[in-house]
Amino acid sequence: MFAYNPEKFVSLYGTELGQRIWAFLTEAENVARLETASQLSKPAVEGIEEHLLDEFREEVLADRVKQMIGHMVRQILEQRDWVLDQTDVKVQSVPFSKAARYRRPDWITFHAFRNTSDPRDVVITDRRQNAPLPADTRWSYYATFASPLKASVAFGVRDIRQLRQHVHAHGYQRVRIERMLRRA
Repeated sequence: MFAYNPEKFVSLYGTELGQRIWAFLTEAENVARLETASQLSKPAVEGIEEHLLDEFREEVLADRVKQMIGHMVRQILEQRDWVLDQTDVKVQSVPFSKAARYRRPDWITFHAFRNTSDPRDVVITDRRQNAPLPADTRWSYYATFASPLKASVAFGVRDIRQLRQHVHAHGYQRVRIERMLRRA
């Protein structure tokens, strides 16, 4: 099971609300929601915000409570082998306005650029600034991703290690994103 070290939240954690929030966050389905949001390169709390509001209503709107929730989420995910990727990621929702994003330790962040005249022509690199893009066309920034799931689904990358090696050796990998078939 999960262990929580409340550190600077010891007094709040000791309350009935603190205990209920910890019990809620460590429920298997909520841990799965935190991990799913993280797999999609979203702040972890985006996976639970509706459920959190449904369960606790206005009790989770206080800044100190939200900070403790973030502190708890970090410890839960670290115990599940996630690492902090970025803090203060903007979240445009209630109750959170900023939150932390987590990733797997072996993930590498990639950046995708689209050909301005052919949006299906995409270049993937490991740099957003001063990326070594092909000179034969104009490129516009498209997306950032680190998850192998996003790499596979959105960009057709089946082997993330091979992509990493190719980008390291050549500076970028050019891929063609084919149109998904639509049902009639």
